[in-house]
Amino acid sequence: MSHPNDLRRLTLFQGCSEEQLATAARLLTTVDAAPGRRLMVQGDTARQFVIVEDGQVQVTHHVDSGNDLVVTLGADSFVGEVGLLDGVPCTATVVTTGDGARVHVANPGEFRQLLDIWPVASNLRSTADDRLAQNELVDAL
Repeated sequence: MSHPNDLRRLTLFQGCSEEQLATAARLLTTVDAAPGRRLMVQGDTARQFVIVEDGQVQVTHHVDSGNDLVVTLGADSFVGEVGLLDGVPCTATVVTTGDGARVHVANPGEFRQLLDIWPVASNLRSTADDRLAQNELVDAL
């Protein structure tokens, strides 16, 4: 279980009431992930949603042409929403870097319950749409 105070600082939860933060905290599990831990693999079934509270993750979207898109995300970012929202395999491989990362994790059932929290659902859908569009552009190169 995560703590509401940890979530309150994250952009994804802006606009949430205390009750909504408490609900989200019950749905999420806090994990201190060691450096190099693979959180998801492109092409695999989407199994989790990950919010980065502290540290960094490297996100690699591989394309057959070799023009891979590699992005480093830090605190206050999240990954895994595209596969869970759209029912598609993971669109990127995500690995912790540096000193590792403190993350909050939800399985598919917990993620669906997070979508019942309006501010969270709105933020997730907007980001997922942007990322899908970006992936399509990279795939076209």
